[in-house]
Amino acid sequence: MSSPILSIDNVSVHYGSSAGKIRALDDVSLNVTSGEFIAIVGESGCGKSTLALAILRLLPPNSEIKGHIRFGDIDLANAKIRELTALRGTKIGMIFQEPLDSLNPIEKVGTQMAETIQIKWAEKKWVEKKWVEEKSSREDRLRNEIVESLREVRIADPEKTVDRYPFQLSGGMAQRVMIAMALSQKPSILIADEPTSALDVTTQAQIVQLMKDLAEATDTAVILITHDLGVAAQVADRVVVMYAGEIVEEGTTKQVFLNPLHPYTKALLRCYPNTVKSAGHLETIEGSVPDLRTEIRGCKFAGRCPHVKDVCLGDKPSEAYPEINHRVKCTLY
Repeated sequence: MSSPILSIDNVSVHYGSSAGKIRALDDVSLNVTSGEFIAIVGESGCGKSTLALAILRLLPPNSEIKGHIRFGDIDLANAKIRELTALRGTKIGMIFQEPLDSLNPIEKVGTQMAETIQIKWAEKKWVEKKWVEEKSSREDRLRNEIVESLREVRIADPEKTVDRYPFQLSGGMAQRVMIAMALSQKPSILIADEPTSALDVTTQAQIVQLMKDLAEATDTAVILITHDLGVAAQVADRVVVMYAGEIVEEGTTKQVFLNPLHPYTKALLRCYPNTVKSAGHLETIEGSVPDLRTEIRGCKFAGRCPHVKDVCLGDKPSEAYPEINHRVKCTLY
């Protein structure tokens, strides 16, 4: 495996609240290499979105982050605001869950995309003197680049979409606009936080496949946050399973789906609807996620695990590698 472009080392995130400290992330480590597609899966509240927001330091003011998040020579967890500002949207892009909430409702699509492209021009010093003198030529070039960006994300009528407002777009089109904006900067990493949750099943498949195709064409690494195991299986090169703020299993997509190791991963896969069986009950995971305001000594899944032993209650499980590139945090291994 090539050298990682992003290294997350022993990162913990705590939220302060009137009810006590909430341990949203607990000692998380993950490497991301150029061009790979990683899916992070798990139940709601397991820390997926917190991890995504921690990478760009977009966490709320009541948060505290510990550990290291290294992107090149910069430790994002401890970087200055001006360093983060220079990276956000340019080197590391992000697509949020609700596209219509991320777009300005009173600005046309072209106007919003123009801001992103002009930042790229300024960074690459493309704003030449002759463009200042020939304003019409510069505006034409800007519009052409916006149209081309929309065409790349397979919007059927990009010339007209440029002049539309967000409320005139469907959910799928709005998400395509967000992808176009994020990729127009040619980032090294694209973080997508539940980008298909508000879309119908057919559009979901199109959007996720589009992201994968564009990432492969530009050698961009993608970190996809999703609760949909079907989406992860469709596009991911590697799958990361999170539970109660921890990574409990990580491996290639084939390893995780065909040979799951952690009892939680196995339980998740059993809960996924079976399109072959026409009868029977949908599986569930008994019990509930532990209270993240309390410090848990042993395995956080012990209260719901069918294989629990005394050692699981007293000692925090260490990582094991039963297969190459396949790690699991469980005392069974």
